[in-house]
Amino acid sequence: MWKKDANFAFMNLGANLKFLRKKSGKTQEMLSTELRVGRTTLANYEAGISEPNIETLLQFSNFYGIPVDILLSKNLAAESVNIPAKPALPGGRSSFSEMPKVITVDAGGHDNIIYVPVKARAGYLNGYGDTEFMESLPTFRLPGLNNATYRMFEVEGPSMAPNVMSGDRIIGEWVDAVENIRDSRVHVIVHKGGVAIKRVLNRVRERGKLYLKSDTIAHRHEFPIVEIDPEDIREIWYGRLKISSDFTEPSEVYHRIADLETDVMELKHLLKTPHK
Repeated sequence: MWKKDANFAFMNLGANLKFLRKKSGKTQEMLSTELRVGRTTLANYEAGISEPNIETLLQFSNFYGIPVDILLSKNLAAESVNIPAKPALPGGRSSFSEMPKVITVDAGGHDNIIYVPVKARAGYLNGYGDTEFMESLPTFRLPGLNNATYRMFEVEGPSMAPNVMSGDRIIGEWVDAVENIRDSRVHVIVHKGGVAIKRVLNRVRERGKLYLKSDTIAHRHEFPIVEIDPEDIREIWYGRLKISSDFTEPSEVYHRIADLETDVMELKHLLKTPHK
């Protein structure tokens, strides 16, 4: 254990470790595995119940790229401290190993879900790293969505109908690398051209490209497949949940089957009714 003396202000260490972990997009379990530090031990560090030894403290310092004296003496969540970003991957492609540039948490330190309505799309493309802009967006929490960072985007237009309708909301889970995109699944791709909610064909290994595909059949000529370079991507969110208020009329086939079922029921009734 470190001895508490005038040279070090330990009161900030636990809060700083928790802040940096959340900023990096790691759960305690994930960070425990990466650093080979027990999850309970890590939780105790963050809660200020115990303090790391010098070797572990240096491990945190190297992992986050922040000097030990800053970890101990500064309140990183409240003060203006330059937190270095992870280096880009070879070839200039951005790394997705970090969390989104801005996250918000509730009073208990749990990540909020930030809601991006259609009217905020243009602003989001330029402001996803702007704390002031992001804090202006609505936030909420949903049970069952834990141990990850989520964001909700409003859908506009018929390109994903009938699976996702205009006005639906997609709650996406942060994806930390292009390679982790789930092939042929719905994602929210924030790229230099805009915010797209599409089914993604991941062909990065074979062709170095992603292909954004719409589900619509009726409007397929209006929404051709879009080719995206990985270096143009700013954020990736995996479609984890859909919230919809769409209760449209059932199809004509449904009506015909319903009519047929009622006719059969009436016929059975007539057959069971004794004739006078």
